[in-house]
Amino acid sequence: MKISTLQAASIDSRIVKQVRAHPGISRSLLARKLQIAPSTVSNYTERLILEGFLSESEKQARQTGRPPTSLRLNPEGGQFIGVDFEARNIMAMAVDFSDTPLRQVHKDIEQADSVPQIIQKIEQAISEVLPDDPVKLLGIGIGVPGLVDPARGLAVHYRYINDWRDVALVAPLAERFGVPVYLENNARSMALAELWFGQGRGLRNWLCISIRSGIGAGIIAGGELQRGANDRAGEIGRWRCPESSRRAAGFFTDPDSPGLSGRELQEVASVRAVLRAVERARTAGEKSLLFSRPGPVNLADVMHAARQRDRLTLQIIEVAAEILGSAVAELVFTLNPSQVILAGPVTLLGDILLRPLRERAQEILEASGGDVPEIVNSTMGEYSGALGAAALAVQEWKPTR
Repeated sequence: MKISTLQAASIDSRIVKQVRAHPGISRSLLARKLQIAPSTVSNYTERLILEGFLSESEKQARQTGRPPTSLRLNPEGGQFIGVDFEARNIMAMAVDFSDTPLRQVHKDIEQADSVPQIIQKIEQAISEVLPDDPVKLLGIGIGVPGLVDPARGLAVHYRYINDWRDVALVAPLAERFGVPVYLENNARSMALAELWFGQGRGLRNWLCISIRSGIGAGIIAGGELQRGANDRAGEIGRWRCPESSRRAAGFFTDPDSPGLSGRELQEVASVRAVLRAVERARTAGEKSLLFSRPGPVNLADVMHAARQRDRLTLQIIEVAAEILGSAVAELVFTLNPSQVILAGPVTLLGDILLRPLRERAQEILEASGGDVPEIVNSTMGEYSGALGAAALAVQEWKPTR
């Protein structure tokens, strides 16, 4: 039976994905995993080796018979670029064909930036991590905050960037750089980073919770990223909060607000919400190391004060941590993950945030006889979203025929 060009490209892609997931795999094992005839696998791998996408080396020789060979990705096969952004930051990273990071760049988003200015900064970030040989670029992945429509290449809406509605990203970037561009919500792209390179590797059912200007969850079930019916799975930032009895909870609300109950999770437990609570505490005349100098407080200031055991800072962090712990418990009841990974700049707080969050989740789960999964901080750093966006491009890319 004659195989179409599309079918052939699909087989190429499946082979590359298996080699990516199992470096050093033999042709015979590859054929078994793909349930394809060994002769067919051999033909396809030969082509992929000739085109520079795979390399092959002999394993330790047997005493008799032909020595088996092992397949690996060829780092020189090409490069992918991942871009991750949210309300205030753009991060871009280039990786080679074997997933090794090569170059990275950071850009600031100013509050007054227009949508065209932000797109221009995204293009500049991509340009700064391009390979020297443009032919080497194979694809670009974009991790986008808020709601996305990958089928139409649109960033649908994100409330923390002015006028961010139905922004076309795929078409203009594909035209500008001449390669396929793939779009994903950035909480899910951070989950992809953990799936391919981090603590989620090899696990089947787990969660990645991104805590930045907003809050979102990347859900891995059965080893696959879950997107939902309309690409809106994991929008937990819009969940409604429980009340908190903590004294510092008042700093998370407006002066005329009755409390936390009914407010969105991302309005109480995000990085932006914590910084806003700190400023309200300053206005209320609270004493803190944070207020030893004029000007707005940033996350680095909060981390420094927390490590100095500043009372007010710790109280504010504990409110956010306990609210997040309640949200984690609800997710665990719903999805039964084996692990929950926290991602974003809050992970730099270490156990200062993780301990009260974990304790609150455990308290809720154990009270109802629920299983308590491992809850950990990501170890991938601030470029994890960009690496995940690159992983998106890696995952979706197919060799041309």
